[in-house]
Amino acid sequence: MALKTTSVVTLRASGIAALMLLASGCPDPEARFNEFIDGSKDHRMDAGEGEGEGDGDGDGDTGIEGVPDMSGAYLFALETSLGPELPLQFVTTIDMTVNEDGSGAVADLSFQPLSLDQGEVLTPREFVGDPLVFPGVEFDMDGNYELDMGIVMVDGAANPITGSDITASLVVLGRIVHADALCGELTGMLMSPLESDLAGSTFAALRLADDGSDPSTLPLMFPYRCNMVPDMEEPEFSGTFLWALETSLGPDLPLQFATTVTYTASADGLSDTADFSFQPLSLDQGEILSPREFIGDPLEFPGVPVDADGKYMIDMGVVSVEGGANPITGSDITASLVIDGEIRNFNSMCGTLSGMLMSPLESDLAGSTFAAKRLADDGSDPGTLPTEFPYKCSQL
Repeated sequence: MALKTTSVVTLRASGIAALMLLASGCPDPEARFNEFIDGSKDHRMDAGEGEGEGDGDGDGDTGIEGVPDMSGAYLFALETSLGPELPLQFVTTIDMTVNEDGSGAVADLSFQPLSLDQGEVLTPREFVGDPLVFPGVEFDMDGNYELDMGIVMVDGAANPITGSDITASLVVLGRIVHADALCGELTGMLMSPLESDLAGSTFAALRLADDGSDPSTLPLMFPYRCNMVPDMEEPEFSGTFLWALETSLGPDLPLQFATTVTYTASADGLSDTADFSFQPLSLDQGEILSPREFIGDPLEFPGVPVDADGKYMIDMGVVSVEGGANPITGSDITASLVIDGEIRNFNSMCGTLSGMLMSPLESDLAGSTFAAKRLADDGSDPGTLPTEFPYKCSQL
C-alpha cells in the first residue's frame, strides 16, 4: 500500500536519492505501478520458487522463499533523467519486519544524503543534513513496494548535476532484487530549478558492510539501474544450526542437536561437500525446551556430497544416542538412519529421515522429518537457543 503525504519535506542535496527508493510521481501512480509490476514480472524474485541461477544482470531469483529480511544499510544511488551517469547518493537504512509466513513485510526506511561536488560521483560523499525517514513502507509477497512522497525539497549540496536546490513531486516504484539489493524507477515532476518530467529516472541500492558513515569504505563502483545490479554473492554456508528431528514415534517431541556444518564449495558448483557434526542436546522426558545442554559425543559425518540444488544424503549407519537426549521415553537409542536433506537457503535446511529403530523397541522410522535453523553461536548456551523452531520443511 502506498504511503501518501502532502507535506513539504526539506532535504539536503542527497535527499533526492532517498526519495527514489520510495517514490515516483505521475498523474496516475496506480496505473504506473501496475505497468511496472507487469513489465518487471520476468525479472522479479518469485516467492517460494527456491534457488535461482540468475542471468548475470542482477535480475536473478533470490533463492529465498518469501520476502527476505532486508534490514541493514545500503548505498542508494538515483540516476535522474536530467543527469545521466551523475547519480544522487544516500546511505539508506532499512528496518524490516517480515510476515511470519513470508507473504510480505513492513519496513521503516531512513535516507541519509551524501554530499557530492558538482560533476562528481565519488567525492566527498559525507553525511549531509538530516536523514529522511519513512516508516511503515509495505512490501508485497513478491518484494514490490510503492511510495508516493508528495512534494519534496532537496538541498543543492547533494545535487551533483547543478548544485542547485531541488523541488519535485516524486513516486518510487521499487522491488527487492535479492537479499542484498533493491532497484526500481522514479517518476514525477521537477518544479525547481526548472520544470521537467522525471519519467525514466532509475535507482538501485546495494547492501553495505558498515553504516556508510566512512567515505573511504563506500564502494567505488555501484549500480543505479536494475540491469547493473550484480548477482548476490553466495554466502559461506558453514555454521551451527539447531537441528530438530520429529520421529514418527514422537510427534511434536523433536530430538535436538547443535549441528555444525563445515562447507567446502567446488569450483564448478557440482561437487561441493560438507562435514556434519551432530551434538545431542539433553531433553527431559516430555519436554522440548529443557535443559538442552550438550550430552554425549557428537556424531561425525565428513565429506558429505552436496549437489547443485543443495540436496544431500547421509547414510549414518547404526548410531547410538544417550537416553538423556530422548524426550519421548528417556531411554538410550540405537538405530540405523538415512537422512535425505536439502539446503533451503543460507539460514535453513530440512528433509526426511528413514531407517529402523532397534532399541528401546523395534520400529520403522519412515515418515520422520527434520529442519534446521542457523544459530548465532555454537549452541552450547541453552539460554540463547530459540524457544520456537521448525522440525519439518513445511514450517520453514
